[in-house]
Amino acid sequence: MGGRILTRPGLGLLILWLLLAAAAPASGQPSPIDTTGLAAGEHSRMHMLLEKTIFQVDVLTLEIRFGPETAAQLDSLVDGREFSKNLADSAAAIALESRDVWARIEFKRGVGLDQFLEGVRDNLRRAEAAGILSAEDYSYISANLPIWYAFLADRRILPGDRMVYRIRGDTLRTVFQSVGGEVLLDQVDVGPERRLSVLGGYFAPDSDFRDKLVRSLLQRGG
Repeated sequence: MGGRILTRPGLGLLILWLLLAAAAPASGQPSPIDTTGLAAGEHSRMHMLLEKTIFQVDVLTLEIRFGPETAAQLDSLVDGREFSKNLADSAAAIALESRDVWARIEFKRGVGLDQFLEGVRDNLRRAEAAGILSAEDYSYISANLPIWYAFLADRRILPGDRMVYRIRGDTLRTVFQSVGGEVLLDQVDVGPERRLSVLGGYFAPDSDFRDKLVRSLLQRGG
């Protein structure tokens, strides 16, 4: 595993399963992570609403923004095309290679720690099965998730809580911000597996996110 820089003692590597919400920050609050240098074009952003259960309960919103290089590749890929499996595969491959990414998740309902961790593991299993993450990295992450997320054990995830990520190269910064704006976690991790643990969770085949994210590229003004 790569080197690690922690800004909060005792929490270790933080691996997350989701990202971003709506173009404007929730509750009118600015993003706690710098977005300077990201692209602003039509195909520089993906977004989606995740729903679970047969009752279609809103779980979270996710938004991802990319740097100019990735945005240009996505623009060339999707221009004049409709959604297909081949298009989704190609867009996912481009996104997985991106090294300039901002993403934010906003939770729409409360989530217990065990339920949250199982959701993380489900998508990381898909990333491992697709060869995005090694078996060693998956095992390490899965075994340590309860330790890294211990700060949520009593509090839970509350509606309106946000997770924000910033990827620059193979450096991942993660911020967990409460619905009231308090920063509960601000952490930096270094290594390619850090980047891939986030992007792989979204863009692995059959993940909960991939197809909706790619479809959002095809929406006018998306």
